[in-house]
Amino acid sequence: CNFMSHEKCLKNVKIPCSCIAPSLVRVPVAHCFGPPGHYKRKFCTVCRKSLESPAFRCEVCELHVHTDCILFACSDCRQCHQDGHQDHDTYHHHWREGNLSSSARCEVCKKTCGSSEVLSGMRCEWC
Repeated sequence: CNFMSHEKCLKNVKIPCSCIAPSLVRVPVAHCFGPPGHYKRKFCTVCRKSLESPAFRCEVCELHVHTDCILFACSDCRQCHQDGHQDHDTYHHHWREGNLSSSARCEVCKKTCGSSEVLSGMRCEWC
């Protein structure tokens, strides 16, 4: 569903995560960073500064971090497996701040929540 929202609108989110991913995610794990690259208009989720030098991107959840910040990245990626058990009453969103496209719109208030100038907006990593 790629649910996106302003941080101030999160308290108004009443619907559960509608994607199948929450039923597959069991244990947060370390990120799977690819080779360093240049990512324009993206921000480091550790220090919140613009990525102007080579940086790393998680190939699973698209977390962006500077080379110097990689040691401080929280191991909150997702591990996907299916064991046949699905608990549809406990779906929760896994919010990650920023790195939305400039045209991203909030699912709650329908206003623009993305920016290429600052780390803004929230998106669900599981949807």
